[in-house]
Amino acid sequence: MPHAPLVSPGPPLTPAQRQRYARQLSLEQVGDLGQRRLAAARVLMIGAGGLGSPVLTALAAAGVGTLGIVDSDSVEVSNLHRQTIYTMADLARPKAEAAAAALRAHNPLIKVVAHQTRLTAANVLALIADYDIVIDGTDNFATRHLAHDAAALLHKPYIWGSVLRFDGLVTTFWVDGPAGGTRLEDLFPSTPGPDEAETCAMAGVLGSVCASVGAMMATETLKLIVGFGEPLFGRLLVHDGLDASWRELPYGAATATGVTGPLAPAAAADPPRDTSHSQVHTHPIPVQAHPGAPAPDEVTSAELAGLLADRQAGLADFVLVDIREPWERDIVAIDGSALVPMAQLLTDEARTVMEPDDRVILYCHHGARSEYAREVLRDNGWSAVTHLAGGVDDWVRQIEPDKARY
Repeated sequence: MPHAPLVSPGPPLTPAQRQRYARQLSLEQVGDLGQRRLAAARVLMIGAGGLGSPVLTALAAAGVGTLGIVDSDSVEVSNLHRQTIYTMADLARPKAEAAAAALRAHNPLIKVVAHQTRLTAANVLALIADYDIVIDGTDNFATRHLAHDAAALLHKPYIWGSVLRFDGLVTTFWVDGPAGGTRLEDLFPSTPGPDEAETCAMAGVLGSVCASVGAMMATETLKLIVGFGEPLFGRLLVHDGLDASWRELPYGAATATGVTGPLAPAAAADPPRDTSHSQVHTHPIPVQAHPGAPAPDEVTSAELAGLLADRQAGLADFVLVDIREPWERDIVAIDGSALVPMAQLLTDEARTVMEPDDRVILYCHHGARSEYAREVLRDNGWSAVTHLAGGVDDWVRQIEPDKARY
């Protein structure tokens, strides 16, 4: 299906650009105009590891004008078998800086920005806002959900890949894509706990599989920028390195089939965890708990409804905080909540709504952002903070079905 180019073309190409990208310019689908779009494009890579290495080198070679790199780690010798952008000389060096230096050396015609930082609720929107496309090569679901939700809020395409052992997955999420767009929740209806999600460090990975999957992620990026080919909207590309196969699985809001196999969010034999019912957490926030008692990790919509009734009767004391954006709150909100957008969680203004010694319940759209924000607050002095499983979407389905959903 034809799609419009994502990026407007930049100024005329220089002789140096024409010489360097001559074989790419000769492609009918790219040409002079497409190369100018690439030169004007701004792409953010989250994670400069096994997937970030092939993605970044391919995009730099293709002439993407500005590449941003977000990574907080340093180079270790165990990285080198798959993170091919680094050398022995980079050991102990910050990854974002080392990767940026390698890309500048490879292609001095582009700009590379190193963001040597951990992606957090406090910085994610500001980081992503400055780029056209977000590419995620991280290996944990908390960061994936954070990056995806921020990209969705800012209407940026989000290209995602994952590798484990000999297997790989690639797709592109975009809320502005065809047929109503796609979201991470369409593919992964539930999020695994830390004891359920395997990582490369635990299970291992073949370095060449990273290269294969990273190459596909880079190709997806170039297609979106220039406007050729058929992006992976609503299609999951599955690679099996053992039998050298690539297959395609459709997904979308209407199917929500999820994924099985070694890269699935839960064991293949288990059904997706239902985070909207009481079996997840059977105990709400204690109404008369000890002042310093820790809050549970999450509450259900039914539990929150009971707590709000108790608060109305003077039997409970807590602050309900909506961490979504104002435009989302205009669509639907839970009565009795205060708005503190996620990017403002650690500001002085936020403390006027919720002090560190307050009992706090956070909520967002589906629960992913609030889960991450809960950990951010806990890391910054809030001891009694929890969040609403399933977010306001579950609240509407379970408690106030007459309210709007989005």
